[in-house]
Amino acid sequence: MSKSDERLPMIALDVGTGRIGVAILRDAILFINHLDIISRDGSEFEKVASIVKDENVKTIVIGLPKTLKGEIGPQAVKVFQFVDELRLHLISPPPVEIVLWDERFTSVIAHRIFRAIGLTSKKERKIKDSLEAELILESYINYLRRELRKKEQQENQIQQESRKEHQVRKKPQR
Repeated sequence: MSKSDERLPMIALDVGTGRIGVAILRDAILFINHLDIISRDGSEFEKVASIVKDENVKTIVIGLPKTLKGEIGPQAVKVFQFVDELRLHLISPPPVEIVLWDERFTSVIAHRIFRAIGLTSKKERKIKDSLEAELILESYINYLRRELRKKEQQENQIQQESRKEHQVRKKPQR
């Protein structure tokens, strides 16, 4: 990811039954930040749309809770329904890219982080959703960076091969 990546700013949503955790990455050289926890009270779509507008969000990464086998289960179906409804509320141009991202194990990782820092279950519940959104966004950003490195390596390899061919052609024939 470059500093001027056209996908930025981006937010991640951890969509739960009662709450939605929100994290944001405004600039590729800065850190991912907790942004909000939105209650699922019927106004969640307007609140997400408002964040998208206020922050000029280009990409929304939404955690997709697949089963441990990597299959689509009942929770993932609920996320698909959430995404369908959210799209109806994101009508302002320019279009916002929505990426569904495998969120398996984010709850486990978040729980381990909280245990490691000695946070109690009661306090954990208050911030768990936003940390899970941060983990989803971090995972997606790491993926983008890996893909960028792969592309750069392929381009470098092509350039090196091209230089070698050019050097072979330049050698004088005897």
